[in-house]
Amino acid sequence: MDEARAHEQVAILCKVLRTEARSFLPGKRLLKIGSGFCVFLAVTRRDYGLEIFGVEPSSAGFDSSYQLGREILAQYGLDPAVVRDASAESLPWPDGSFDLVYSTNVLEHVAAPDQAVREAFRVLKPGGYAQFVYPNYGSFFEGHYALPWIPHLPKALAKIWVRLWGRDPAFVETLQLLTEKDARRWGGRPEVEALDFGREIFMERLTSRRFSTWAGLGRVKKWVDFLHRAGLADLCGKALLAGRAYTPIILTCRKRG
Repeated sequence: MDEARAHEQVAILCKVLRTEARSFLPGKRLLKIGSGFCVFLAVTRRDYGLEIFGVEPSSAGFDSSYQLGREILAQYGLDPAVVRDASAESLPWPDGSFDLVYSTNVLEHVAAPDQAVREAFRVLKPGGYAQFVYPNYGSFFEGHYALPWIPHLPKALAKIWVRLWGRDPAFVETLQLLTEKDARRWGGRPEVEALDFGREIFMERLTSRRFSTWAGLGRVKKWVDFLHRAGLADLCGKALLAGRAYTPIILTCRKRG
């Protein structure tokens, strides 16, 4: 619900694309897969001149965000119809409809991530860009529970691990435990060129200590501060990159053509 978060997401997108938001984004058609409460849609339309659209399912578990998102769009003076009741796996637009497709913390929640990515590439124009941000379950941190994590845990063991921390493991069953391997598979599809996986941004955050405190990241910031005091931040970051244990994954692709 924080407008600052939307600006941070735009900054990451444009940093990876090596462009400047105020000159690159105006007039572009952007689809946000997983619109949530639609603050990103409203802010990017108002402040960056994007022709913005979104999808958010109104099914059980998502109905409140879909309805509230439409109300928030109306409060910003936007047509609530810019967000549609649809799933990531079945986007209600024809091929090549958008200059940009953006998704953050969504792929780990959809029923079929491979299909969701195929759909994103389908509705992207040739020469357009897609960015998918999701937690890396090959890392040592789980952001939904804000817990330390054992990389590459299968779901059965993941639920035991969460229970050991005194937390309800039921939510684990709803998650897709995605890793960098998935991003490289998607980025290796013939119709796209993978530009980035988020490694540089991870290292920059680690070495600069510029971490947000939302979604449990306050705990991560304490760990990072400790590594800096011990003089181990750079070494630890390089080790995590070598082991593909950084998080989040920020897969950015350009559609060929």
